[in-house]
Parts: sequence; C-alpha cells; structure tokens
Amino acid sequence: MPEELIPSPISAEQQEKRVCQRIEINRSVQLQLENGLTIKGLTDDVSLGGVKIITRDEIDSSLLETQVNKVAIVQVIFVDGQLSAEYPCSIVRCESGAICLELDKKKAASFAMMLTRGSFKQAMK
Repeated sequence: MPEELIPSPISAEQQEKRVCQRIEINRSVQLQLENGLTIKGLTDDVSLGGVKIITRDEIDSSLLETQVNKVAIVQVIFVDGQLSAEYPCSIVRCESGAICLELDKKKAASFAMMLTRGSFKQAMK
C-alpha cells in the first residue's frame, strides 16, 4: 500500500531542519569548477555540511548557473599562498557574489579542521 502524503500548512523551507549549525568564519579559499574556471573568495557561512563563499571575482551569472549540482574542488589558501588539500563539493546555488557549496560527506570534517588549522596558523604569526 503506497504511503499517503498528508498536506501540511508549513512550507517546505520551514520543514527543513538545519542539522549542522552555521558559524561565521572568514578564510580565503579557492574554488575550481568542473569547467576549469577558478574562483577566489572568502568563506562566510560554514557548517559541517557546507560552506558559503563570497567572491569579488567578476563572473557571468549565467555561467555559474550552469554549474549548479556539478562537482567542484575547494581549497583553503594560507597566508603564504600555499593551498590546502583538495576537498570535493557540489554547487548548491549561486547568489549575487556568493556561491553555496555542499561538502562531500567523507571530507567535510577534514575541511572544517583545515579551516581552523589555518586560523591558528595565522594567529601564531
């Protein structure tokens, strides 16, 4: 017997529950898109499941829209210009000057650790 859907007065957005709390942390990152385009920006909104990147790079919004749901690689940029390991992610949505990413579940904790490690490294200098 198929499951019956019960209509709800609560919108789908209200029903979505945040599993991981977001924190504000501004770290330089580089995003490599599937089409070869590289975007530099700052993390703005970070959770264990994803990250929002704010960029000042001039990017055609229609080009970014074609990248939604595609795989990309995000890396932390350290003060000395070195790049961290590569962290796979997928582009969830693109807003004006911002790109929202969902991190690969197997690498998300490692990415968060890299963000904090970089913060400690900067604070020590």
